[in-house]
Amino acid sequence: MYSRQRVKPMNIAFRVDGGIEIGMGHVMRCISLAKEFKNAGCTIYFFSRIQEGINKISDESFNVIRLAHETSSNDIGISDFYWETSELIRLIAKYDIELLIVDTYLVDEMYFQALRPHLRRIAYIDDLNRFVYPVDILINGNLTGEYEKYIKYSDNELMLLGLKYNLIRDEFRNLPKRIINHEVKEIMITTGGTDPYHLSLKIAQWILSDEYFKNIKLNVVIGGGFKNIEQLEELSKHYSNLVLYQNVKYMSEIMLCSDIAISAGGSTLYELCACGTPALALIMADNQEQLVQKFDELGYMQSLGWYHQLKEKPFINQLKSLCNDYNRRCYLANQNQKLVDGYGTQRVAREILARAIVD
Repeated sequence: MYSRQRVKPMNIAFRVDGGIEIGMGHVMRCISLAKEFKNAGCTIYFFSRIQEGINKISDESFNVIRLAHETSSNDIGISDFYWETSELIRLIAKYDIELLIVDTYLVDEMYFQALRPHLRRIAYIDDLNRFVYPVDILINGNLTGEYEKYIKYSDNELMLLGLKYNLIRDEFRNLPKRIINHEVKEIMITTGGTDPYHLSLKIAQWILSDEYFKNIKLNVVIGGGFKNIEQLEELSKHYSNLVLYQNVKYMSEIMLCSDIAISAGGSTLYELCACGTPALALIMADNQEQLVQKFDELGYMQSLGWYHQLKEKPFINQLKSLCNDYNRRCYLANQNQKLVDGYGTQRVAREILARAIVD
């Protein structure tokens, strides 16, 4: 994949957080990219401040430097972030960081300008296109990325936009072509790593209480930040077709055996595409709204709307409709697997390292 004779190993740091309130999506995509750089011989550091994210990064055997200002949630605003630029400048010098990759919404133009003089390169992983980012590398691997009208900060800024550069884990590469069952046998529920609104429990209860689904296996993924595990376990005692999955190593295995998925509208949607699993998508945060709407608009998935607007009867009707529509499920599986090939993270790392050679 990478030639170590051609690529000069770099010291690369990621500035990212993950926690109960902000979820783990930012951390997971940074870990995916970090693994690619590590495979290329680079030395990787993470700078982080929220404990749940730090735990996950540590579990993946990366060096994590805890920033001095500790917090358990995403309860600070942009103005509070200026305290950290001086600390980051110190860490950049201490660890001889050549490339800093930032993945957080709590930044503005002044944040990047403060760090730029102390780095050879600075990169930003974006979802929202909020302003002209003063960075050397901009990454938006979302379905919406290629539709955003980004303005370059400089002529030589590297922009990696669209699903070609989606930061998905390597387990979603080279997956088999999806075979669609005529009858739905398994349904997956995945609402992220934290599920602060207890949607997995609510949705499971709705499905299990309907006679239509009595012979269908329900696969519920429990994230590390779930606060209602005991309630889910109690529910599983009463329904033999409810199976709970904790500490999942390979999410693709559950997705591949599930005929339909009900998913939060984050990065999991791309994983479901790679697996060819037809999905109904929920909006659980502001940054998911545009993505879910675009998936729905282009016909790749069906939107369930915002989580707080979800009603039992309309939801059950939508789920039954997809269960009963074999041709629709075949179409979705085929189109979605063409959409995401699983090599986006590799492409991002390769292009960044290629730029480093030229420079």
